[in-house]
Amino acid sequence: MDLFTCGSGKLIPTLPSIQKLFGVKAANEYADDPMMMWSHKLRGFRKGFVPGYNFELNPLDADLGSEILASHDFDIKKPLVSAAKTDYQMVDVYEVLDPKKRRLSDYYKSLEDDGSYESLHPEFFAPDHILLLDGRIQSTRYGDAPYHESIVHPAMITHPNPKRVA
Repeated sequence: MDLFTCGSGKLIPTLPSIQKLFGVKAANEYADDPMMMWSHKLRGFRKGFVPGYNFELNPLDADLGSEILASHDFDIKKPLVSAAKTDYQMVDVYEVLDPKKRRLSDYYKSLEDDGSYESLHPEFFAPDHILLLDGRIQSTRYGDAPYHESIVHPAMITHPNPKRVA
């Protein structure tokens, strides 16, 4: 199903309802639950076409749009925190499983209690968690968290009143 909208309303919060209403399980009794693959693409004229348009103010024109939402390659892509607004920034957290880095079958095996290596070490097979602030990737579970922490934590600890970290 290709769902297209011209409105300014947010579709991502409706994804669970769309999956429930339109995800049809296969007829045989051993079939897995339906999987949903989705992507979000910005359409229309923006940068360079609309006078005064500032792409830096639109998180969908940043990493959130290009690296997460526009990708149709992830085996799992689920918003854990979507567009939560704080006094200082917009926060998004996505759970993704990139088939180029981890296999979906290994992840499912890690959820079983069968004594396999995967089930004994589920932390190696879990989907990645990606933290975005104002649409820009800040940290990932498997990527740059050690690098990010080594830069941010000393400043956060020594600052008397930290408010904006981005």
